[in-house]
Amino acid sequence: MSLKHAILGFLSVRPLSGYDLKRAFDHSVQHFWPADQSQIYRSLRQIHEAGFVEQEVIPRDGKLDVKIYHLTEAGQSELIDWLRTPLDPQDNREPFLIQLFFSGLLRQDELLALLKHQRSQIDDLLQLYRGVYNASTREVDDADFQRRVTMSLLTLEYGVRLNHAYRGWLDEVIQRIEQGDWSPPTWQNMLGQGDADQGESNDR
Repeated sequence: MSLKHAILGFLSVRPLSGYDLKRAFDHSVQHFWPADQSQIYRSLRQIHEAGFVEQEVIPRDGKLDVKIYHLTEAGQSELIDWLRTPLDPQDNREPFLIQLFFSGLLRQDELLALLKHQRSQIDDLLQLYRGVYNASTREVDDADFQRRVTMSLLTLEYGVRLNHAYRGWLDEVIQRIEQGDWSPPTWQNMLGQGDADQGESNDR
């Protein structure tokens, strides 16, 4: 996904300034697609040059002019075409898992501190999700808008479920390490005994 499509998506709701776009990112999609102000302005220049948005300049006495961006028909078509196009598989890189992979080199206290810090970050993220949900559902006034809000909140549902599972896994790992359980994980533990039995039966 490119940042420009996220910007076109926000502008399909209503015209916005670069500052307002930054606020829109922070209050809705920050949990899976953060963007800083410079990235937003750079992408706005690109999509303006491509004819996907029009720029309205609003003068202000004694202050910098405000630039409001409106989605054009070409921008709407670009957004819809992108929404209809299945995406290629993406590389997922998780720096913490690289740390964990080599963390057998750490002392016991260092290893537990690493894991508990990661768990604390997940707790902070889940708290962020609650704030995003409250902000997103504050003004749902018609059926079409409710449909759009519901679809946007599916991304939040994904994040909540994924991170609850992630936190549960961290709890289990911390408990095993505190108990000195260094036995390697097995497929039965990871997939469940039923799944393992099914796999064995399929191999016969």
